[in-house]
Amino acid sequence: MATSARRLAELSMVPPLAKEIADNLPASNAGIQAITAITTPDATDATTVITLANATKAKVNALIAALKA
Repeated sequence: MATSARRLAELSMVPPLAKEIADNLPASNAGIQAITAITTPDATDATTVITLANATKAKVNALIAALKA
């Protein structure tokens, strides 16, 4: 999707709309690009469940903040 919209903008097929779409895609948001995968190991007991839940919460909050930016 991102490649298609950018390609339309490059080809000037529908310049204003294609550029707007390409500029507003999540993939073009530096905040979203900076978010990495959750690397916390899978949970095996209560302590690691809490650790994994906290890591997941932090990533979700980072994604929400990046989408709002």
